[in-house]
Amino acid sequence: MLEVSAHIARDDFSFEVAFSSDARITCLFGRSGAGKTTVAELVAGLIRPVRGRVLLDGEVLLDTDTGVSVPVWKRRIGYVFQDARLFPHMTVRDNLLYGPRRSGDLHPALDQVVALLGLESLLERRPGALSGGEARRVAIGRALLTRPCLLILDEPLAGLDGARRGDILPWLDRLAREGPPILYISHAVEEVARLADRVVLVGEGRAVGAEPPDAAFDRPEAEAAAGLSAPLSILDGRVTAHDPARNATRIDLAGTAFLAPLLDVAPGDRLRVVVDARDVALALTDPVDASFQNRLPMQVAALDVRPDGVLVRLEAGELRLKALITRQAREQLALAPGRRVIALVKATAAARYA
Repeated sequence: MLEVSAHIARDDFSFEVAFSSDARITCLFGRSGAGKTTVAELVAGLIRPVRGRVLLDGEVLLDTDTGVSVPVWKRRIGYVFQDARLFPHMTVRDNLLYGPRRSGDLHPALDQVVALLGLESLLERRPGALSGGEARRVAIGRALLTRPCLLILDEPLAGLDGARRGDILPWLDRLAREGPPILYISHAVEEVARLADRVVLVGEGRAVGAEPPDAAFDRPEAEAAAGLSAPLSILDGRVTAHDPARNATRIDLAGTAFLAPLLDVAPGDRLRVVVDARDVALALTDPVDASFQNRLPMQVAALDVRPDGVLVRLEAGELRLKALITRQAREQLALAPGRRVIALVKATAAARYA
């Protein structure tokens, strides 16, 4: 459990922090320059607030009221910066073992960390011979070998192209399952949607709350922070089958069948489906001759009038979906809470993160 509350002031910069999370991955999300790294530095002990309190698993790391301030090197927090900061004259093996050797750890978990991050073929290379994604994995491994209680990852995919990002994401998935809790910094919706268990919104001089991704992205401030023009629905699902002949993957979303383009994910694996509210159309009857591959029977739960239209909140059992439609469409369909509709979602319109 990570608990943080603080007031930070620097020149004309004032920042309030208040959140707690016991999730495997807690994401600090917001635009570049919003203050995400400042929050991480507060947790790591790299900056001191005007007032504040930081607890990790019940241990007080900082309490300005009582004068407690655990030094950085005693906090057992691994910090991986945006640049890997590997020692260029050392091999990957020696970079990994740098921390344990300095601390006198005679039995570092080198083999486990190497296997966890897939570093076996890199051990005798030097950093100059690594790709950007490989260097990030080595930096994460070096931090893990300090046996941290919390791992801070500051924009670990920043600066990587699409292929390199794709290379490292599966390792982050595995790290989330098998490693220590992670405080993850990102301004990218796709990373948060894929990885985060809880999201702390950072912006407008505040970092507050720790909510599930779907709830966090439902907030107006999240739309502004992400540069979104409509809310997102972030849906947890499980792959049920593949249909290569139709280039399709079938997903179960809380008991509702959903069709997506063919994905490289094994049947039974969990994934998330992310749908932009603008990509959901509504009908009162099932248009069987339409091109929409996903026609989901749902019920209107609520309607929110916005400057850009009407946000319709839909539900079917545990499944929750949002649709952004025009006011004219709302009137034509006579939508009201309790009205049964068919939600139409193109298979190609859903952003999918395995």
